[in-house]
Amino acid sequence: MSNSTYPVVSSTIKSVQRGSTASAGNVTISAINTSKSFISSFSTGSAGSVRTDSITTGTYTPSGGNIGQYSQSFNPGSGSYPNLIGTRSFSGGSTSLTSAAYGAYIVDSTTITVSGACRWEVVEYS
Repeated sequence: MSNSTYPVVSSTIKSVQRGSTASAGNVTISAINTSKSFISSFSTGSAGSVRTDSITTGTYTPSGGNIGQYSQSFNPGSGSYPNLIGTRSFSGGSTSLTSAAYGAYIVDSTTITVSGACRWEVVEYS
């Protein structure tokens, strides 16, 4: 029994460019032929938010802090917020989670765009 690969690959890798980014933006790369290139990426960060419509119970008791008093003739402009000590419990309801993972795509022969923190690799073959 013999092993075969379909289709037969006759091209070779011409160049590989790798990098990582910490935030979204454009990255300049060495010129490539976009019709003979591809990009792969994986996220190294994420973003998102959580929302709940649960019922909460419990109490917080303020401790410390010094919130200035407001008057029409005097605005103190200083103060500090109290620490809130206590516990809260959530029950019932539902939770919604929104999340995003980051990636990259080729824009033109010398530019890729990344959507956030990720590692990327551009491969050009001949």
